[in-house]
Amino acid sequence: MKAFYKILMFTALIQVFTSCDGYLDLVPDNVATVESAFTNRAAAEKFLYTCYSYRPQWGDLFNDPAINGGDETWQFYPIASHVFPTFTSSYLQRGFQKLDDPYLNFWDGLQGGKGLFIGIRDCNIFLENIASTVDLEESERIRWVAEVKFLKAYYHYYLLKCYGPIPIIDENLPVSASPEQVAVYRDKVDDVVTYVNDLILEALPDLPDYKDMVMSIEGGRVDKQIALAVRAEMLVMAASPLFNGNTEMAGLIDNRGTVLFNQTYDPEKWKIAADACKEAIEACHGAGKKLYTEIEPITVTQHPVFQLQTMLRQVVCERWNCELIWGGTNSQCRDRSYHSTPRVVRIDAGIINTISAQWAPTIKTVERFYTSNGIPMNEDKQWSKEGWYDKRYELRSEPSSGDEKYFVKEGQRTCYMHYNREPRFYASIGFDQGIYYGNGKNDFESCNYTNFLNLGWSGYQGGSSYSITGYAPKKMASYKNGVTNSTIAEPEYYPFPVIRLADLYLLYAEALNEYSGPSAEVYEYIDRIRERAGLEGVIDSWSKYSTDPSKPTTKEGLRNIIHDERTVEFAFESKRYWDIRRWKQIDTYNIQPQGWNIMGEAPEDFYKLQNVAEVPVKVTVKDYFMPIRETNIITNKNLVQNYGW
Repeated sequence: MKAFYKILMFTALIQVFTSCDGYLDLVPDNVATVESAFTNRAAAEKFLYTCYSYRPQWGDLFNDPAINGGDETWQFYPIASHVFPTFTSSYLQRGFQKLDDPYLNFWDGLQGGKGLFIGIRDCNIFLENIASTVDLEESERIRWVAEVKFLKAYYHYYLLKCYGPIPIIDENLPVSASPEQVAVYRDKVDDVVTYVNDLILEALPDLPDYKDMVMSIEGGRVDKQIALAVRAEMLVMAASPLFNGNTEMAGLIDNRGTVLFNQTYDPEKWKIAADACKEAIEACHGAGKKLYTEIEPITVTQHPVFQLQTMLRQVVCERWNCELIWGGTNSQCRDRSYHSTPRVVRIDAGIINTISAQWAPTIKTVERFYTSNGIPMNEDKQWSKEGWYDKRYELRSEPSSGDEKYFVKEGQRTCYMHYNREPRFYASIGFDQGIYYGNGKNDFESCNYTNFLNLGWSGYQGGSSYSITGYAPKKMASYKNGVTNSTIAEPEYYPFPVIRLADLYLLYAEALNEYSGPSAEVYEYIDRIRERAGLEGVIDSWSKYSTDPSKPTTKEGLRNIIHDERTVEFAFESKRYWDIRRWKQIDTYNIQPQGWNIMGEAPEDFYKLQNVAEVPVKVTVKDYFMPIRETNIITNKNLVQNYGW
C-alpha cells in the first residue's frame, strides 16, 4: 500500500549562504513513488532535504509571523502606490487575519505558511522507508532517522505555538483509511507537549554533537545542542500562562467532551522547564558555545563605543558565531537588510532607492530599551531628577557635544530620549541624527549619520523607500554591508538566529524565578547578558539607580525585569511575538503604534508624535492563536475551531 503514496516535493529554492553551500541548498527531483525515492542513497538524501524544506522561514519579513506580526515594528499601508509589497506578517498585527483563507496558514501550507502537516507526513514516509535504502551506511542511516524524528517533533511544536491543541500525526494513514479514520481530532495541549518531548528525547542519542559538525557544509542541520535547546524552549512555553491552567480557553471542547486546554495551573512544569534549560546550557557549554564577545578586527583601533556597538550588532549578523545554537538558512536575508537599512548617503534626485528602512521600529519599542544606568526610563532616578523622562519626546535645544558625538552627530539636535541610553539601544536602533558606524565608513572621523527629516537622506522622499516611524532596526543589518547611492552592494548574509545561547540563559532565569523566586542563580544568568551589554548587574543597577530598588527581590518584580530583558536583548529577532502570547500579554498590542512626524522638514516639526496605524489597533483573546481554515472545520466535523473565531 505504501507504493501508492504520492510524495509532494517542494520546488522552492532554499537560500544559499556562502558559509553553508552544499547543504540544504538542493531541491529534490520529482518522484512518483516511495520505491523510487528510496532506491539508493542519493535519492534518499533528496528526500531528507524534502523533510528539511518545511522549516518555517524564520526571519523572513513576509512569511515569518513573528518578525513583523508583533508590536515592535510597523509598515506603511495601504501599498497600492508603492513599489514594495506589504509584509504578509504585518496583516496579523493589524487584525486583518481571515477565517476563510488565513494568512500564514501553516496548517494547510497556504498564504505564505509552510504546510507543516504535509511536512510531518513526509517525515513519516521517510521513517517508514529509509531502511530499504541498500547502499546507505548504517551510521548515516541512524543519524538521518534521528534528524527526521527531530524535524517531525519540531513541526508539531511549531503548529502547537500557532494553533494550540493539534492532531498528533505519529503515523500516516493508508490510502484505504475510512472517512471516520481521516476525520482526526485535536489532541490535548499536554498530550502534544508530551509527544514532542518524548520524540526529541528519542532522537537525541543519535544526533551528532555540534563539535563534530562541519558548518561549511552542514550549517543549519540538526545536532544535539539544537534538539536540547528546542526542547527547553518548548517546555518553558508549556509552563507559561497561555498553556498552563489557561481558564480563558475552558470552552475549547470537542464533540467528545474533551477539554483541550488544562484548567489547573501546575507550578511543577516550571521545574521541569528549568531542568531542561540547564541541561541544554550545559550541553552547549560543553560544545564550546559561549556568549559572543569578539572585537571585530576592523574596530581594534576605534573608540570602545564603536567596538561595543559593533560587537552587539554582530551577535546577530556574524555568521555561525560561538553564541548561535540554531541558525535559519532559509529566510531572505537580502530583503531583511534592504528593509532595515536607512540611507546614510545623499541620493540623487530621481533615483529609486532599494534601501527603505521600511521595517520600522515604533516609539514604544524605542522606549523599552534601558537608560545608560541599565533600568527602564520611567524608573531611573537620574532621568526623573533631570526631567529627561517627562521631556523624552521633546527636541533638545542643545546640540550634541563632547562624548555625545559618539552617539549623536556632533553639532546636531535630536530628542531627549536619544541621549543617555544603554549600548544595546545604540547598537539596535537607527534614529534621527544618530551615528551609523559601518557601511563602508569604519572610522569615527568619516562615520555616517542618519537624517530622518522629510527630504533628509534617510527620511521620506516620496515613493516607497522610507520608514513610517522615523526609526530603523540597525541591529539586523551587518555593519559590513556596503551602501551605495541607490542600494546595498553585496549585503552580508547571515543565518537568522532561531536560538542563541542568551535565549537559553534568560529562559532558565525565567523558569527558576517562576518556580522558586529570586535567587543568586537567577541573577547570575541575567547578569551574564547584561555584562556583555556593558551594564551593571540587576541588584546593583536597581539599588543604585531605580525609584523601586526592591523590585528584583520579589518574584513579580523580577518577572517584569526578565520580560524586559528578553524584549531588549531579542528585539527584532522574532521572540517577542511568541513571548507576549505565552505570557498572555497580547493586550499590549492595543497601545497604539506611534512614530515621528516624518513629513516634518524642520526638527521642530519632525519631533511630534503621530499615530501610524490606519485605524486603532484592537486585538482580543482570540488572537492568541491562528484560526483553522473554515473549510477544514466544515469538512471534518471532529475539529473544533479556536476560541473566538
